[in-house]
Amino acid sequence: MVKTIDARTSQGSNGRNILTPSFTNGVPLLFAQLGLQVNNPGASVRTIFSGIVELTANDLPINRNLVIEVYRGLGASQQLVYRAGTIVIANEFFSPCVFSFTGSEYNVPTSGSGQIIYSAYAVFTYNPLFSVNNVRLGPESFNATMYSDD
Repeated sequence: MVKTIDARTSQGSNGRNILTPSFTNGVPLLFAQLGLQVNNPGASVRTIFSGIVELTANDLPINRNLVIEVYRGLGASQQLVYRAGTIVIANEFFSPCVFSFTGSEYNVPTSGSGQIIYSAYAVFTYNPLFSVNNVRLGPESFNATMYSDD
């Protein structure tokens, strides 16, 4: 039997306002963070997560990359658990770029009780020779649910 341990949502924007700061070329931008409460989980703890990021990149001369990275933990102890990317197309017909993702982590290490923190970063990379005006439009949200076997 499977039991739900906890479920949380971190929403940075519902998409109604432009977000600041904008992306800096190649620098990970924390767009969501949440803590799942763990209290005496069963065996085989796993987390399923999903999210969405939206941006527009005006004056983009060539296609570039948007990467999402999800980490478990804080600071130096962070462990990368998910990484996915998409192409931001250099054509205003295809702007804005909406990137939704879904991933999971299996056999999540727990100490029995406490909190497991997940952080979601977005990294936008482009040729630094070009001046690219990028805007985080939103929505930006991150959802996570933790399960275990009884």
